Amino acid sequence: MRRILIAKYFMDAGERAALYQPVGLPVPPDPIVKEDARLYEASRERGRETRFRLTVVPAYSYTCALTRYRLVTVDSGSIVDAAHIHQFADSRNNHPRNGIALCKNAHWMFDEGLWSLDEEYRVLVAVKRLDESGAEALLLSLKANSRILLPADPNYWPDKAHLSWHRKRHGFEPA
Repeated sequence: MRRILIAKYFMDAGERAALYQPVGLPVPPDPIVKEDARLYEASRERGRETRFRLTVVPAYSYTCALTRYRLVTVDSGSIVDAAHIHQFADSRNNHPRNGIALCKNAHWMFDEGLWSLDEEYRVLVAVKRLDESGAEALLLSLKANSRILLPADPNYWPDKAHLSWHRKRHGFEPA
């Protein structure tokens, strides 16, 4: 960790060399320094992702916003994910209002654009893009026009601008 911090915060090779010695580390070659700086950024991203999940999932009481299914194991595992509404790769946004708690299937269907949400948090289903069968409780098409489960605290409700992005991205008519 010391080597990674030195690589990240000290760009000058002379400064880095002077810092490695007092902490008892050999001076690494440049490719290792570059990799150490990259590892620092990767660990920061994982930390942000963890905070995102630890905020979004409890806001929904560990319950899928679409299906309202809740399953928590005795060791605190949960069936729900913290799904980004405006994909993180595009938005770089880990704000909780860019998130929604979804079970694995609902998350995948949301990311694929098979469903979205209107301005009133009602489910929009791309019925022309899917063919489904199974138990009624599992059918996405029967969720159309129903309102999702929202957090008790409105400060964690999905941001309407992110929902608008999702609808446009996946070809839904504006609400």
